[in-house]
Amino acid sequence: MFKKASVLIATLTLVLSACGSSDPVDEKFDPGVQFNAETLMLTPGSTITDVAFNWYADTANGDSAVVNIFDEKDKLVSSTKGNIVAASTGKTAHKVTVSGLKAGTNYKYRVSNDGKNWSYEYNYTTGNTTSFRFASVGDPQLTTGLQDVNSREFSDDQTTAQGWKDTMKKIGDANVNFIAGVGDQVDTAVGGNEAEYQNFLAPPELRSIPLAPAVGNHDVNKLFLYHYNLPNEQTFVPIGNSDQAIVEAVGHYWYLYDNALFVVLNTSAYPASVDEAKPYIARFEATLKAATEANKGKYTWLFVQHHKSTASVAQHLADKDIQYYVQAGFENLMATYKVDFVLAGHDHVYARSFVMTGELPIDQPADRADQSVYNSPNGTLYLTFNTGSGLKYYNIFDPVGLYEKNNVDYPFLFDGTKGSAEYLKGKLPLSTHKNAQEREPEYTIVDVAGNTVKFKVSGTYTGNVVDEFSVTK
Repeated sequence: MFKKASVLIATLTLVLSACGSSDPVDEKFDPGVQFNAETLMLTPGSTITDVAFNWYADTANGDSAVVNIFDEKDKLVSSTKGNIVAASTGKTAHKVTVSGLKAGTNYKYRVSNDGKNWSYEYNYTTGNTTSFRFASVGDPQLTTGLQDVNSREFSDDQTTAQGWKDTMKKIGDANVNFIAGVGDQVDTAVGGNEAEYQNFLAPPELRSIPLAPAVGNHDVNKLFLYHYNLPNEQTFVPIGNSDQAIVEAVGHYWYLYDNALFVVLNTSAYPASVDEAKPYIARFEATLKAATEANKGKYTWLFVQHHKSTASVAQHLADKDIQYYVQAGFENLMATYKVDFVLAGHDHVYARSFVMTGELPIDQPADRADQSVYNSPNGTLYLTFNTGSGLKYYNIFDPVGLYEKNNVDYPFLFDGTKGSAEYLKGKLPLSTHKNAQEREPEYTIVDVAGNTVKFKVSGTYTGNVVDEFSVTK
């Protein structure tokens, strides 16, 4: 997915600007010393012709942030300056957004910390305007340790780092345009752990495939602020003064990819009541409103990415913070904005909901028929994705592992009853259409072509198809 650049000795045209390319000027160019840019990754820009970059440098030599873009003939097509912010001790974070590229075009790029020395050269391809493919994966939750001892299949060294690399290799081989993350990129919440980010960003595919992260409950420390460059991020006042509260207020953003609008919401917080959940619902609504109004008439499909699934089936399904999100109106909000798909994680299991109507006080399925082909469904499909690294797997109907064993009010179950005790009798939530716990890392490939979206969920090692379905409207 990437290659080392050859030394450039010719005179190149170069322009540096704060917001993108402009008319080039002649300037002598010295390639300097090539290097591996630390924690270099891409995120989607506002549209398919934009892309954002983020990487680390040592404070002593990180006084600039520049990205050079070349076409396939090694002609410089843009050179863009960005911003530098203080990051972890001894590090600066470099953030550059490049706009105005051509759709469906192969490019090469490199980055610089000082405007003199340049990273190795990597490949990047913009999306097409007729169809595209993306991946989604749940909870990589990278550690510096081992995979779940109960895994069906292991990586070669049984580490989560290698498990994540194995999954990313499958995603890269699928030729996706980007990855829609659903949170818990790393494991250590309090204070964070840079070694985990090193593991998360190690796969070489992340130098060529943009990843749009969601904030998970394990991501709530300032390292999240330093490692990502997010498009159209909405600004909210933190509810409290802690680092956790600060990160809970960020990560609400959107991006448009051809005819699909992706809205990313931060559901990492733990409201302790319905009233405490309402300010977070207000943030979600403000983000959805901003995204849909800015892109009115431009999209056919509306996706929401977030972390804490409200339509799960395993050990988190009775959690009270999730209950309060639902009772404060999360699923009703999805219906109001006519969201087609909600992508989530958190529960380390796979689940697909029925088409849900978003009605309150209880979100009801529009139809309980077993379906793998949907034609113009009138509602929202909720997907919960399993771990992408093999860190841990949550069990269905687990009386020991269930986090809230005494919740008498939630979840709502298929037979009209509710609560933890009734669930543990073997009753699935009323939203549950499909569910599976295969105990191996999984990833999902999504093809979007005009009025049809196709999902395929696969195991990283066995290749087993966990679920497959399509939606047309």
